[in-house]
Amino acid sequence: MQSSSDPKNRGKNDPPGEQNAALSEAAAVALNQQISKAVVKGLSHFGAGAVVESLVYILELEHSVDLHSLANNLDALRAALQKMFGSATYVIEERIDESLAKQLGIDRGGKSLEELVEILKARIDEFIPTEKKVVRN
Repeated sequence: MQSSSDPKNRGKNDPPGEQNAALSEAAAVALNQQISKAVVKGLSHFGAGAVVESLVYILELEHSVDLHSLANNLDALRAALQKMFGSATYVIEERIDESLAKQLGIDRGGKSLEELVEILKARIDEFIPTEKKVVRN
């Protein structure tokens, strides 16, 4: 039997409970990757490099959150954006929302970041790389 510690084989020969854990881990990684990608893309309209570095600094220093764990920390993201952009935060958030909607291939239609994240969660299998997906018998 092949080891599940090998990423190529993770989940294939694991008991069902461990398969769900592997899927959950892959889903969480994919979810956070898509959200951080949307944040970076949204910020790119305002001078990506330095702006993203400043956001990461504020998130890590003041909220103990890194850019790749935003899915469950949207309030920390908003607080960091508020600190950086003040009353213009809504403009930045709209760009992030538009970027995430585009990644999902949907029309934003006034949906909030939370609503878009829920749609992403429901469709997360589409964003998990094939080698990370669990093969079910």
